Amino acid sequence: MNDKFVYCHWTHTELEEFIADEYPWLLPTYLAYPYFIQRCDVARYLLLYRYGGIYVDLDLISFVPMSIIFSSAPPVAGVLVAPTEPFGVTTEFIAVRRPRDPVIRDVVAGLRRAAASPWYPPLPYTAVMFRTGPVYFTRRLDCHADDGAVFVIPSRKFYGTYIDHSGGGGTWHAWDGRLIWKVFLLRRPLFFAVGLLLSMVVLMRLCRNRLRNFHFFDL
Repeated sequence: MNDKFVYCHWTHTELEEFIADEYPWLLPTYLAYPYFIQRCDVARYLLLYRYGGIYVDLDLISFVPMSIIFSSAPPVAGVLVAPTEPFGVTTEFIAVRRPRDPVIRDVVAGLRRAAASPWYPPLPYTAVMFRTGPVYFTRRLDCHADDGAVFVIPSRKFYGTYIDHSGGGGTWHAWDGRLIWKVFLLRRPLFFAVGLLLSMVVLMRLCRNRLRNFHFFDL
């Protein structure tokens, strides 16, 4: 379905050489990332900025030609992304119409500052999400929300119509990521249980206050 596209599978050695040649100012930051997935995140941004095209994770299946996905967005939108849970946009699929896109340039420009930021909890999941992953990517794209340069593909079209997963995803999650994701999946019963508990506490306090106001008489 995508015979007009050229498929490129980069090895980690090739990526390091690519960054050393094209973006030497970012190489120390790239090599200093403590988690392997962070280097994967940064590499996809740099490749898309240099060449344009589409980045897709290896566990994604395409149901339609990529040209249909491009044609679904307004021509002014140079970057096409898809929503993800619990919020923001995903980094598993990023489509860029042309090289040197200013939106992706802005994503690349913020990497060193995000890597040096002391404000994120020292946990694997938050370090990845806020410094290179979907939260970082979403925040950088939000700067272009009003100029039409970014098009977010509706979730109902993207998942199951354009694209689907062959695997479960999240293979880079450490213990904290799995815990956070479990809490997210169980958020509704957890919120219900917490709300019920608080309601019971309030009701018991009201009943106790009412009993204190009663006057008992000996007959």
